[in-house]
Amino acid sequence: MSLVYAGAIFISMLIGIAGKTGAGKNAAASILERWGWRTLDLDETAHWVLDEASELIEKEFGPGLVNDEGKVKRDELGARVFGQPQLLHKLEALSYPLIEKKTLEWYEEDATSPAAIHAVNLHKTALPKHCKAILWIDADWRIRRKRVILRDGKTWRQLKGRFKVQHGLNPKLFPANAEIYRIRNTGNLNTLEQKLAETLRRLE
Repeated sequence: MSLVYAGAIFISMLIGIAGKTGAGKNAAASILERWGWRTLDLDETAHWVLDEASELIEKEFGPGLVNDEGKVKRDELGARVFGQPQLLHKLEALSYPLIEKKTLEWYEEDATSPAAIHAVNLHKTALPKHCKAILWIDADWRIRRKRVILRDGKTWRQLKGRFKVQHGLNPKLFPANAEIYRIRNTGNLNTLEQKLAETLRRLE
């Protein structure tokens, strides 16, 4: 299956969308959805995976992490592993293979349509090797800070830790053979849409 928009033919493919928080990954995915793409937020996939593995999570990381509905208390789990590299690595080693499996199953449900997956930590998974290209969405930290404050309704004091943890995120963390396209998202949605269309034409 192929889709046509603004003169570009979007053929069947899987691409990844990455970037720091507030850069515009969700905005880019929403634009692609309007063009007929299938998209998957890997953060939401991770929530599903954690809930499915709730018993194992509580066994590995201690009691009190699962609510009465059998769902993982993600904030408490995050607080427990935050600042603990060994525990964070343990959580990633447990969850990432499950996320990868779930994502590939989702893609194979309709592999004839163009699809995109997006996440902050996409580079930590094995999924980039399945992607034709990675779109790295980028914006200055002041712009990202303003967006996240408005989006999440939190103060800068509450968000500083998240920004600090992501300080070292950059496209170089992806495999050397990954095809990466950097998109600066410092304007409005119309500008982002134009840049996306221009980038995708290069992938025809």
